[in-house]
Amino acid sequence: MSTDFDVEFDKMKKSLMKYVHFHRYGRRISINVFFFILSCLILLVFNFYLGVYSYYEFNSFFIDFLADYLQSYKIESFSISFFEKYTISLKYIFIEGRYPNIYDSMFVLVFFGILGVVLYSYRRKILPFFVWYIFFIIPLFSSVFYFLLFYKYFPYTVREFSILYILLHLGINFFIVSINSFLLSLVTISLGQVFFNILFSAFIILYSIVFGYLRYYVFLLILNKFSYLYFANLFFTFGPLIDFIYVISFYSLYTSLLVKFIYRDTNLWKFI
Repeated sequence: MSTDFDVEFDKMKKSLMKYVHFHRYGRRISINVFFFILSCLILLVFNFYLGVYSYYEFNSFFIDFLADYLQSYKIESFSISFFEKYTISLKYIFIEGRYPNIYDSMFVLVFFGILGVVLYSYRRKILPFFVWYIFFIIPLFSSVFYFLLFYKYFPYTVREFSILYILLHLGINFFIVSINSFLLSLVTISLGQVFFNILFSAFIILYSIVFGYLRYYVFLLILNKFSYLYFANLFFTFGPLIDFIYVISFYSLYTSLLVKFIYRDTNLWKFI
C-alpha cells in the first residue's frame, strides 16, 4: 500500500511541477569532484588573468578612449600594491565637478518629492519601481540636506571619486573572478562544460569591464554637468548594487540553460 501511494504521489508531484511555481524551492545536484576541481583551477587561472592581471591594459585603453569625448580634463594615475611585491599604476580622469546651489537643492526636493507621492499612490502596481525609488531617494535627500547645512565642508572632488571608483571596479572584478569560478564549478559535470564555463566567464568579465567604464564616463558627466548632489547615489544606488544584480542575472540564465540542454538525468538535477 505504501509503495503504491509513493508512486502515485511522485506522479502527481511531477505533474503539478509543470503548472505550480513554488515561492521557495530548491534544486539538488550531485557534485562531480573531479570536474569541480578541474573547472575551479582552470577558471581561477583564466579569470584572474583576464579580470585582474590584465586590468591595467583595460584601464589604460578605456581611460584614453573615453578622454577623447571629454573637454577640459586631465589624465592622472595612482599606484596600488598587491602583497607588497606587485605594483600597478592605474589611470583615471579628472575634470571639474560642479557644486550645487540653492536652486539645485530645492528642485531636487520638490521634483523627487512629488514623484515619490505619485509612486506611493500606485505602489501596489509598480512595487519594484517604488522600492528602487526608496534606494535612490535616501542618499539623494541626505546629500541635499548636507549641502544646505554644511556646504563648505564637502571633502571630495572628482579626483577622490575617480580613485574610489576605479578601486571599487577592480574589487568587483576580483569578486566576480572568485565567486564565478567556484559557483560554475559546482555545476560542472563534463569536460565540454568546462569549455562553456570559460566562455561564460570571459563574457561576464568583459561585460563587467566595458559596462564599468561606460558607467564611469556617465558618472563623470553627471558630476560635471549637474552637481555633487548625486555623488552618493552614484556609489550606493548605481554602484555595486547594479553589479550584483547583473552578475546574479547572468549566472541564473546560464544555469537555466544548463538545466535545459545539458542536465538530462534527474538524478543530477532535481527538486528537493
